[in-house]
Amino acid sequence: MKKIFLALIFLAFIFPCSAQNSEKENNDSTLQVMVPRDVFIGDSGQIQYSFRCPVDFFAFSESSSNEVLEINLKAEDFLEDPLSCLVTKTTLSRTGINYNLCITFIPWKTGIIKFRKFNLEEICRKEKGKVSADFNIELSPVVILSLAEKLGATTLRPAKAPEVLPYTNYYVWFFIVLAVILFSLFCTAIIKLPEILRKWKEIKTKISFYKNAVKTKRHLNILLRKKIPDADFSEQWQIILREYLEYRFKSPFASVTGKNIEYKIYKITGGMMSEKQEKAVEELTAHFVRTNYIRFASGSIDSKMLPAEEHQAGFVNGEKKSLILSTHKIIDAFEKEEIDG
Repeated sequence: MKKIFLALIFLAFIFPCSAQNSEKENNDSTLQVMVPRDVFIGDSGQIQYSFRCPVDFFAFSESSSNEVLEINLKAEDFLEDPLSCLVTKTTLSRTGINYNLCITFIPWKTGIIKFRKFNLEEICRKEKGKVSADFNIELSPVVILSLAEKLGATTLRPAKAPEVLPYTNYYVWFFIVLAVILFSLFCTAIIKLPEILRKWKEIKTKISFYKNAVKTKRHLNILLRKKIPDADFSEQWQIILREYLEYRFKSPFASVTGKNIEYKIYKITGGMMSEKQEKAVEELTAHFVRTNYIRFASGSIDSKMLPAEEHQAGFVNGEKKSLILSTHKIIDAFEKEEIDG
């Protein structure tokens, strides 16, 4: 009985010592570091808490990798005052049974920020149900500094002009001058808009007249290569020239007789033609009279009169080519000199 009593006394002394050593070893195996060492209000800081634990926290999350686990740690989970900080990111990394808990946060107030215990396993498997063991972590308080207190500032600094990039003033003045020039051009364009529109209309008209002249000359050249009777040649020549005159003078020429061509053009232009153009109109009228004679005088008494080159109802040798070349010159006279129509 005496031996049993002595054994109990021995165990009573040994057990507290073993517990104290275990607690000391556990405390020595944890390390808390603040990065950076001095954190000011509004800055981003990190609490890095290193510890050793045989629990596999990574097995509690399906989305974890082998080395880093992102944890949904909220401010109300471990802060005594959840409004004192904004937790932006929390990660847990490991090497064997050595873990490192990294909490990135932004403090909103100065002074001491205190933390309360939280179960890391419960945080890691928050949606997995009941935890199997309690592994509580209690972080040491951290101090958030005031930049004004550190600098010893007691009054507000005077207002400072905004800093600008080099040569910014030159760019600003360049764009101001450019804007003034563009605005001046815009105002000038508005004032002279009627004149600009009139000039543009004149240019479009000249381009359309030029295209009409080119098309007419091309049709005349095609007609010259055709092997057709003289009467048909004369009829097609008149059709081509009447279409040209209708477009050029914006007036119908289909029912105008050959002898009245000159009168019709004079009436349209009001006689405002150059000497070269008046001569071209006379030649054009003569060509219409000649082609009309070839079309309608075939077999008549007049067609048998002499000299034959003036009275026969057909073209003499080389007359078709001469007619086409003369028509080209007449068109050039109308197009290259201004006609008031």
